[in-house]
Amino acid sequence: MGLVGESGCGKTTLGRTILQLIRPTSGEIIFEGKNLAPLAEKELRPIRKNLQIIFQDPYSSLNPRMTIGDAIMEPMKVHHLHGNNSSRKEKTIELLSKVQMKPEHFNRYPHEFSGGQRQRICIARALALEPRFIICDESVSALDVSVQAQVLNLLKDLQKDFGLTYIFISHDLSVVKFMSDRMVVMNKGRIEEMGLADEIYHNPSSEYTKRLIAAIPKGVGG
Repeated sequence: MGLVGESGCGKTTLGRTILQLIRPTSGEIIFEGKNLAPLAEKELRPIRKNLQIIFQDPYSSLNPRMTIGDAIMEPMKVHHLHGNNSSRKEKTIELLSKVQMKPEHFNRYPHEFSGGQRQRICIARALALEPRFIICDESVSALDVSVQAQVLNLLKDLQKDFGLTYIFISHDLSVVKFMSDRMVVMNKGRIEEMGLADEIYHNPSSEYTKRLIAAIPKGVGG
């Protein structure tokens, strides 16, 4: 599911509310048949492993004093997965491989990597708890265009490998169309329209969506 709209329209707020990082003042958040909105933090904790997020800025979302191996292992420890540190390290090296990083990167620090590599590390960390649902919050917008394409293709491959559901948040409609089966267009905190991504892209019903599509440079988005 792609969530697209201009900066400041409420996309990130919506994503964080779904994850209960921001608690809603009204309404329901239904995940696997359960309303998350009224749940206390203690009740949310076991559910949280299935709900993960990949942030926009990979550098600020990694602890500079923690090796990337420890950063990926940390959520496994919190949720008591894989029994011991030896098994967690093995799982971490497997995840690094999945995101096209090397075993020797395990003991290195975030500053030793490029922006694209750091985002791959953040993706591996999001996968560490074997979630069913991941919010990608502008997760390629801080990267160079050539690196963006590599990370987007990686996210698509991982979706198939792990059977993941994504909400892919972006202000870039062409990127959302590439990533998404379905699309939601948001404007000033409200949903303008939602439906199949191709249908909305080629036959938008709202004037706002038409303007978004008209703003895409020619030759981009297909």
